[in-house]
Amino acid sequence: MHDLIILGGSAAGVTAAIYAARRQLDIKLIAGDIGGEIATTDIIENYPGYVKVGGLELAEKFKEQLKYNNVSVDEGWLAKKIEKKDNYFVVTAKNFSDKEKTYETKTVIVATGVHPRHLGVPGEKELFHRGVTYCAVCDAPLFKNKIVAVVGGGNSALESALMLGEIAAQVFFLNRNPQFKGEAVLIEKVKKHSKITVLTRATTQKILGEKSVTGVEYEDAAGQTQQITVNGIFVHVGWEPNADFIDLVKKNTKGEIMVDQNSATDVPGIFAAGDVTDTAYKQIIVAAGMGATAALSAVNFLNKK
Repeated sequence: MHDLIILGGSAAGVTAAIYAARRQLDIKLIAGDIGGEIATTDIIENYPGYVKVGGLELAEKFKEQLKYNNVSVDEGWLAKKIEKKDNYFVVTAKNFSDKEKTYETKTVIVATGVHPRHLGVPGEKELFHRGVTYCAVCDAPLFKNKIVAVVGGGNSALESALMLGEIAAQVFFLNRNPQFKGEAVLIEKVKKHSKITVLTRATTQKILGEKSVTGVEYEDAAGQTQQITVNGIFVHVGWEPNADFIDLVKKNTKGEIMVDQNSATDVPGIFAAGDVTDTAYKQIIVAAGMGATAALSAVNFLNKK
C-alpha cells in the first residue's frame, strides 16, 4: 500500500513527487514519459533559473532530480482508471502494449496534463504522420527547405512558426482570429520573420492530399475559399485534458478536473495539479506550483487520518 500515487511526469507531477519524497512518503510516480508536453517545446524562456532552456534539456533535469530524491518511477505506463475502496484507492495503469498493472494507495495526485486538440477537418486524420503533425520539435527537421503551414494563434503556434522559419523554405501562418493570443515578444518575432507569411481571419477547412499533404484549403476574411500548396501542416489550436480515465471527481464543461486552492478535488484523498485542472493559466511554472501544493495537501490529509 503506497501513501501516494502520482499520475503524470511533467512539471506538476515531478514537483509533487519531489515534495512528497522529501516528506518521506511511500510514493510511486506513473507516467508515459518524464517531461510530457515540455519535452515537445523547443525553447523555454520564462522558467526561473534558466534564461533559455530547451524542453528536452529541462525534461532531463526533471529525471536527474527524481533520481536524486530516490523517487520510484514507472515510466511507459498510463493511467487507465481509479477506483475508490473503503479507505484507499486502486489505480490501474496500462503500458504501450496494453499490459495492465494495479496499485493500491491512500492518496492520488492526478497531473496527467493535456494533449493537442484536433482541427476536426477533412484530411486531418487521414494524413496524420503523412504531413499532418502537432509537434514542431518532433517533426520540423523532416520539412527542411519545404513549404509548411502552421494553424493556430497562441504561444504554441507562434513558437512552432519561429522554429519552422529556421528550417523550412516558407511558413504560412493561418490564424482564424484577427489578433494573436500569445506573448508580445513572440508575436513581434513572427511578424518580423522574413520566411513567415501571416494570414489572419483564415479558417482552415480542409487538408489536401492523398498519400501525403499537398495543400490546405481555408476561408479568408472575405468568406472566399482559398488554397495554398504546402508539404506539411502543424496544428496548434489548443489542448484537451487527459482526464477521461477518471470519473470519480467533478469536472467542468471542458473536461478539466475542478480543484480548490489546495489542489483538492471533491473526493477526499484525490488531488490534481497542472494543466489537467481548471486552473486559468496553463504555464509550466504554475503547474509546478500546483504540484507542490497538491503534495503538501496530500501530506496534510495523511497526517489527519
